[in-house]
Amino acid sequence: MSSVSANLRMALINDFKDFYRSPGIAGLEDIDRIYTQDVEFHDPVHTVNGRLALKNYLRGQYQSARGMSFTYQDEQISDHTATITWVMRFSHGRLNKGKPIDVKGMTLIHFTDRVYYHEDFYDLGAMLYRHIPVLGSLVRFINRRLAA
Repeated sequence: MSSVSANLRMALINDFKDFYRSPGIAGLEDIDRIYTQDVEFHDPVHTVNGRLALKNYLRGQYQSARGMSFTYQDEQISDHTATITWVMRFSHGRLNKGKPIDVKGMTLIHFTDRVYYHEDFYDLGAMLYRHIPVLGSLVRFINRRLAA
C-alpha cells in the first residue's frame, strides 16, 4: 500500500466529513469521489458491499429520517486509517414522537486515495429501541435494573 500524502489524506477526510455533515439525497452523487467501487460498509444494522449498494442504502436512510446531521467531535488520522467521533441528530416520524434524537458514535475508515472500508459504531438502543413505544419502556426498565 503506497503512502498517501498528508494533503491528500486531509482533503479526503474533509470531503468525507462534508459528505455526511448534512447528508441528503442530492449529495449522493458525490459518493464516487469518496468511496472505492468495492467499498465495504458496516454499521450495527447492515453490512453493504459496493459503492452502488452503499448509495442505495444511504438513499433509503435519508428518505426515512428527517433533518439528519453530524457534528464531529474528534478525529485520529494515520497514513491509511482514520477514526472520527460524532453526534448524529435526526428525526423520524415513528420514533420519539417525531422529536430530534441525538446519537453518539464513531466511524472507522481505511483508505488509499478513496475510502475502501467504513464501519460505524453506535448504540442501537440509543438510536432506535428506546424510542419505540412499549419496547422503549422495557429497555429503560432493563437498564435501570442493571444499574441497580
